[in-house]
This record gives sequence, C-alpha cells and structure tokens, in this order.
Amino acid sequence: MSDKPQSSSAAARPSWNKDEWEAKARAKDEENAEYAKSAEAALLAGKAPPRRRLGDDMPKPTKNLEARKDELDLNKNLNKTMLVQTSTTGKGPKGAGFYCEMCNRTFKDSLSYLDHINGRGHLRMLGQTTQVERSTLTQVRAKIAALREATKTAVTAKNFDFQARLKAVKEAESIEKDKRREERKRKRDKKREEEELQRMGIFRGKVDQDQQEGNGKSTGKDAKKRRKLENREDREVEAAIKEREDMASMMGFGGFGGAKKR
Repeated sequence: MSDKPQSSSAAARPSWNKDEWEAKARAKDEENAEYAKSAEAALLAGKAPPRRRLGDDMPKPTKNLEARKDELDLNKNLNKTMLVQTSTTGKGPKGAGFYCEMCNRTFKDSLSYLDHINGRGHLRMLGQTTQVERSTLTQVRAKIAALREATKTAVTAKNFDFQARLKAVKEAESIEKDKRREERKRKRDKKREEEELQRMGIFRGKVDQDQQEGNGKSTGKDAKKRRKLENREDREVEAAIKEREDMASMMGFGGFGGAKKR
C-alpha cells in the first residue's frame, strides 16, 4: 500500500502547523480557565461574574486606522440581474445583498454594509484600531506637494487653445442669435396673418393652429384632416374677400380709380 503513488488531490491538501494551532488552543483554554476562576471568585464574594466584552475573541489590533486604498464601488451591480449562490452553513453569503468575506456576514443594503466596514468589529478583524495616527509636518508637506503635482498633471492633460475655444463660443452664440431672430420673425408673420384674417371676419381656433403647426409625425388620417381644414379656411377667405368686394361695389368704392371705366 505504501508503494502506491499519492493522488493529486492528496498532494494538493493544505498542510497545517500542528504546534502553532496547539499553542493557540492552549492559550484559549488558559483564557477560559482564568475567566472561570474569576467568575467563581466573584460568585463566592456575592458579586455578579464579570462579562466578556464584545470583541475579546477577535485579534488584537496592531496598527492605527488607515485610509482605504481601494474604492468600494457599491453601484457596480446596480440594475443587474445576478445568480447568487447562498450558503446556509459555513462560509459564504447567506442570501442576496452585500457580503463581507472577512467577517462572513451578509447585509441587505449598502448603508448597513458601509456602517459595518467602518465599524469597530470589522476594523478589529483587519488588525486596526479606531485611533488615527497624527501626521507630522513632513508628511503634510509631502501630501500637499503630491496633490499639487496631480493637479498640475490634470490641467496639462486638458490644455487647449484659448483663441480657438473663444472662436467656437462666439460661433455658437451667433448661431443661437440667428435662431432666436428667425423665431421672432416667424411669430411676427404669424401674428400679422392672424390679424389680417380677423379683419376679414375669420377667427381661427387653437385646434386649427395646432393642426397647421404639425410636427411632421402625423399619420395619414391626420394629414387628410389637416388638408380638409386648409381647404375650408381657403373657402372662408375667398368668401370673405368676395363679400368685401360686393360691399365696396354697392357703396360705390369698387375701383378707387385703379381700373378703366367701361
């Protein structure tokens, strides 16, 4: 049996340092024993046993609070449909949401997840305290110099010809002015036409104006209806003109001397 070669799965199994884990287990047992002794002594003295504080089983912090180097990017999966593999036991997400792999906890929304990663428990798992290291004068000057260099690089990357930019702005303003001038002229012409029709006794309703101002997206039925309205208005204009001419001829103002008498 010993002459058979080992399989690849057996060779890939992780190896554990038994001495290290035995030392950790021994230290934990000693800590539990000390807590039991202190609790028993407190009970004999008629006092309540001391409570274990939250986070006593977490690793001890070894460094001060550090700035986050990677972006969280909480909106990277926004409006996406994903298949999430959940785990009811052991390590892994317990459902849909934001999963903290270090603490093996799942959060339903980004706000609670953000509170967790900024909280004391998560920082203790990272080996950090909530105390911020006080920066020295040299560090502050170095940070300011780095920010100035970054700003200078960003401005250099966006350099452009000022005169060309000014010319483009002036051209855009000129085009906008021309558009406004044409719009004002169109409105004046339209108002003058409406006043002329009103003097003839023809009053256009808002519906007729909207039909004439069609935006080009009307269907065949709308176009046919619009043509009917235009034909009706043309007939009304012709009738009004003829009525005015008849009235003028009856009152003796037919030609105003502009035509030869027969």
